Amino acid sequence: MQIKVSLIFHIGQQLLINSQQNLNCAVLESDGNSCAIAAAKLLINKFGSVDITKTSLNTHDFEKIINWEAYFQAKDSYNYIRELEIYRNPYFYLWTRYFTTAPMWEIEDHTYYIIELTDQDLNFFSFNSRRELNKKHTIEQVILEGLHLKYYRTIIFLCVKDFDQGRYHAPKMYIDTVGLFNGIYRRKQERWLWYNVTQGSYPDEGTLKQANVIIIPGSTSSAYDEKPWIRSLQNFILNVYENHTQIKIMGICFGFQLLAQAFGGTVVPCKNRIKHKGFYYYGNEKVAIKNDFFQIECFKELTQIDSVIINKAHGDIVTKLPEKFINYGSSKTAENEIFISEDLRIFGMQSHPEYTSQQILLFISGIQSSEGNRSFGDYYNDTNNKNFVKEKGDFLGLLMCHKFLQS
Repeated sequence: MQIKVSLIFHIGQQLLINSQQNLNCAVLESDGNSCAIAAAKLLINKFGSVDITKTSLNTHDFEKIINWEAYFQAKDSYNYIRELEIYRNPYFYLWTRYFTTAPMWEIEDHTYYIIELTDQDLNFFSFNSRRELNKKHTIEQVILEGLHLKYYRTIIFLCVKDFDQGRYHAPKMYIDTVGLFNGIYRRKQERWLWYNVTQGSYPDEGTLKQANVIIIPGSTSSAYDEKPWIRSLQNFILNVYENHTQIKIMGICFGFQLLAQAFGGTVVPCKNRIKHKGFYYYGNEKVAIKNDFFQIECFKELTQIDSVIINKAHGDIVTKLPEKFINYGSSKTAENEIFISEDLRIFGMQSHPEYTSQQILLFISGIQSSEGNRSFGDYYNDTNNKNFVKEKGDFLGLLMCHKFLQS
């Protein structure tokens, strides 16, 4: 199913109209299937480089999101190929992060981001006219009644990357992982809060009492690294598990490994990483799934198949699971690929269902071009690189995570 994204701008009870600009688009594989990333691209493509820090929407200290020094260093090394142009724009990251907290609403296969501006903001956005909101139209009724400002679930996202407030940094490419997960999994009337645990930022007890799920994504660090923030994160997770029994926990890649280690499992480097510390297994791989996985209550509605193609980017594996953790998936490179705890509170995947095959290809090309003399475009179009990504990743991996998050 093709997801659509629209940006709805209004001032009070007036809808802002611009007949010359199409303010909706489809979410593409190049967006990582993320509505938040697609929305940021849409805004920049339609209005240019609007500096959010100068608008009324600057409710957060967005300047801290950007590592400006790293941005300007990378800027000169980028090639102007279509897949990367948007990632060159520094405001893209600011807007992506904005859309992870912006009020939104869903109607079937359509996600609407609802943006309330002030008259002063019209200096940055061009609109032809205004009209009164109409209560007969569903999305306008949502705005008038303030439904988009109410939430009934709280999701906590823990940034676990040492580099710049949780953004993923690969050579010549930057991905905002908060925007990636949020744009894929966030649903209407959900509040998503993010904390950079590498900088010691954690939710307080009041927030934890309201929380439903904690997400731990991938990281460039290893679970076994002797870093103070990793030990603190393990202690935090154990405390949450013990004292906040309403909270479920989902881990992806590093998160999968950290959860296994925190509860008594074993994480080790891949064989190739023992020889080369910077090794990562990139590409996609078939993961065999045990039949009884689909008998678990929250996964019963999924189509039962014996394997799934999932994209990968990791250098470590879990060789031993903790007690009361059950493995439901295996691949050629990792015996433990999918686990869930017996009490159904903890779910993890070694692979990256949130990454699209196109993103994995960009990672591979970025790494190779940074290590050689050929351009990024040459590597991206190299048929040998495309062999790393043999097939497109299945949506089933995304659906597994979604079903767990919503259960």
